[in-house]
Amino acid sequence: FAWVSERWRLHPLAEPSGLQVVLLLEPRQHFGEPGELPDELASELGLMIARVERAIRSIGEIGRVHVCRWGDGGEHLHWWFMARPARLPQLIGSFAAIWDDILPPTPAPIWRANIAAVVAALDRG
Repeated sequence: FAWVSERWRLHPLAEPSGLQVVLLLEPRQHFGEPGELPDELASELGLMIARVERAIRSIGEIGRVHVCRWGDGGEHLHWWFMARPARLPQLIGSFAAIWDDILPPTPAPIWRANIAAVVAALDRG
């Protein structure tokens, strides 16, 4: 995991993809569906989504952070954060997920630096 708190953890994909950064947020405790979250954790979810989105934007040159939830086939509840590069209108909307698979991977040093920048921003609060 790139970042862990008392109740949440954030991790990147195993290797770089076409977008500058793709991260997954999940509760540390196992839940399968959003409706299974206890009220306290559910209320923290909104704060965590906002914090992660701001941390990803801190990388710079991010046009939008798409926050998605796909649960098909996954046993652990998680949310995807996909950073769409600024000034690339072809990637607007749901096309970002498709282009992530098509674009050449972000160079590994840049990918690692982007993840480090997100972690630093989360650590700063």
